[in-house]
Amino acid sequence: MLHKGFSVGIILALAATFPAIAADFAIKTPAIAAPPVQFSWTGCHIGADIGGAFSDDKIRSSSDFGSAGFIGGGQIGCDYQFAPAWVIGLEGRAAWSSLKSSTPGSVTSLTTGLTLPSQFTVSNGFLASATARIGYGFADRWLLFVRGGAAWTRERADDALTAPLLGAVDPSYTATRTGWTAGAGLDWAFAAHWSASLEYNFYDFGDNAFTAVDNATGAFVNGSLKDRIHSVTTGVSYHF
Repeated sequence: MLHKGFSVGIILALAATFPAIAADFAIKTPAIAAPPVQFSWTGCHIGADIGGAFSDDKIRSSSDFGSAGFIGGGQIGCDYQFAPAWVIGLEGRAAWSSLKSSTPGSVTSLTTGLTLPSQFTVSNGFLASATARIGYGFADRWLLFVRGGAAWTRERADDALTAPLLGAVDPSYTATRTGWTAGAGLDWAFAAHWSASLEYNFYDFGDNAFTAVDNATGAFVNGSLKDRIHSVTTGVSYHF
């Protein structure tokens, strides 16, 4: 027969060790995954773009003419997302362009009244814009947008011809033109701070009068040029 005191001691010892044994068999609850972080277009960005440009020009003495070339540059801007998928923003862009187009023309001499054949060439070496844009975000990381604003181009042109008494002359001019631009595009945020874009933009610099001068002979040509440009570019931007 066990002693009564000895039995009570065993019971107390077992009771003291029970919490430790229970701890070894604790039930583990599954971790609750945090909801995915929704991407926001609010913030500023800086990036680079590259693509193709196409000119659509006209001078008084010829039909429409143009060329295709390369365009590449950079952009910087800021956006704000609201309500809850709409996005508004401002962006500045600057790019170098290889656009250079040429067309046969004609020049009428003020002294002789003769109409002389010429070769008119225009290039747009620099293209810039400051635009506002509005877009709609969908599927979390996509943004469809339209844009519009002011635009500038560095325009250089010459009108080469052979003039009586003077021989071959090449009157030229360089000017910075101001116009407007409008376009549309698609942005894709492929990482937390990075997005890629594809867009089309149209630039119109109006119908501007010009005076081209040959510095060697003083010969000059007066005319008017209608200068328009289309561009299709793809780019990448860093958001901060």
